[in-house]
Amino acid sequence: MRRNCCYNKVTIFIALCFSNMTIQAAAFAALSRSKSVEKLCSISTSLRSSSFAALDTLIDAGSAVTSTAVDTLCTAVKDTVKSLASTLQVIECNSVLLVETETTTPPFQASFLNNQVKVIGHRGSIYEEPENSVEGFLASAMIGCDAVELDVFLLKCGTLVVFHGDGTDESPGWLNDYCGIEGNILDYTADEVRKLRLNPDCKEFAAPKEKILSSYIPTLREVLKAVKDTPMTVKIELKGPGTALPTLMMVEELQMVNQVHFSSFCHENIKIIRDLRPERNQNGSHRYKTGCLFVEPPENFLDIALEVGASEVHLKYDTCTKERIDAIHAANMGSMAWFRGPPGMLEDTNSKYLDVGNEDEAMYQTVMRTGVEGLCVNRPNVLLSLLGRLASGVSEPSPLAPGFLLE
Repeated sequence: MRRNCCYNKVTIFIALCFSNMTIQAAAFAALSRSKSVEKLCSISTSLRSSSFAALDTLIDAGSAVTSTAVDTLCTAVKDTVKSLASTLQVIECNSVLLVETETTTPPFQASFLNNQVKVIGHRGSIYEEPENSVEGFLASAMIGCDAVELDVFLLKCGTLVVFHGDGTDESPGWLNDYCGIEGNILDYTADEVRKLRLNPDCKEFAAPKEKILSSYIPTLREVLKAVKDTPMTVKIELKGPGTALPTLMMVEELQMVNQVHFSSFCHENIKIIRDLRPERNQNGSHRYKTGCLFVEPPENFLDIALEVGASEVHLKYDTCTKERIDAIHAANMGSMAWFRGPPGMLEDTNSKYLDVGNEDEAMYQTVMRTGVEGLCVNRPNVLLSLLGRLASGVSEPSPLAPGFLLE
């Protein structure tokens, strides 16, 4: 009698949990897509199997189901329900962003159906070749990228090098994980940098390790000369301090003004370029193209970009909404969405955006729905393949692209 009473108590508790889960899951089913539903089902199945398996073990063994055992089981069930609630909270929070991106125009009536979305290789083709390497940039050209993005630092000897490094936008260029040594690249000369070797175990590196081991840190001059005869645009991020003027001078020396764009999170760098080179083309566009980079755009991000004379605004992919893109274009500026490095993208897709893979076609389709003109991606081959199929009509876009901007 005692055992049946306790069993019924736990059964009722679990039934209530499942009722609550079913209601919540159904409420979000219209918003969530395959991966979210799969995760909910996985948690639900785990809860069912672990809870009843524990009960069956106790009963089959003929053990008396004590109040302590019941309490322990209830605690385990509560913990699992909390896990579900956390998942639902992520979905609910992400659905808020949808309000900013909703549009009455048919999905995929954007320019990329005409293959006009620009494909920019973020630091090159980093899953095939080392990031910020000559080989990586040439690989991007060979697969048909419209542009590549790279990072520039000014060494203490006056040489410009192409390198990303550890650190923040306010304090960049650290060698710790990138080269496995302490120090900052700003404190090195060109000869010293040439002797540095990249750390194949660096979490940022996605290329094969054997290629990382044989790679080196190139100078900006090497890179620009290597890509000059390709049709690609080169988007140079002025990463380190003091890079604006010497980079501008080198671009002019190599006669690549029409092929190079300048960008920076430090918007003062953009102002320096614009103050020095305010020239415009006959159509009114800036001859020297510049882009303001933003991680989390403030409300007045457009005013900031206009004040420094930017030609473009570059938004982090998950802050790229239709509302913001429309405002950028209305201000006669270009737009680009940039993606984080591999660890950041993996973190986002594992913990924040449950409906898309790590830069898969679903993610790219979701961002493209905003009408953004260019995507700076880590997997340009995936994006190029998608655009090629869409343009040829071989693969129709999904009527509802899943993604972190839930629709």
